[in-house]
Amino acid sequence: MLYLVFKSIHLILVISWMAGLFYLPRLFVYLAEDSAKKNHDVFFMQIKRLMYFITPIGIIGIFFGALMIAWNPLLLNSLWLKIKIGLVFVLFSFNLYIFSEFRRVRLGVIKSTLFYRIFNESVVIILIPIILLSVFKWQ
Repeated sequence: MLYLVFKSIHLILVISWMAGLFYLPRLFVYLAEDSAKKNHDVFFMQIKRLMYFITPIGIIGIFFGALMIAWNPLLLNSLWLKIKIGLVFVLFSFNLYIFSEFRRVRLGVIKSTLFYRIFNESVVIILIPIILLSVFKWQ
């Protein structure tokens, strides 16, 4: 029963984290498109608030995933979980990269809208195998 509680909390937190990771790069797109800089302050504030909100959610979601593994350590014998953990590391690195990109943007270094659009979609490339591995538990 406790395992299912951990799993439920893990899923809720990861879904929330992913929603933020989908939206944050979109805010960078809007920022790059705002050539007149009319809304830069608004976008900066939205990015900052969302970053500092979703990052702890992601960390806590990862923690509950770790609790699931601690509850059933035999899971670590499966290849699918090892790959998933590696991909979660990539996803968290993506989250950290958003912090560094935000610092650059605050200094006035804004990349092209194309870069931010590709950046926006790249998180899906990480998410899809994580979901497939979790559902099918391929060996």
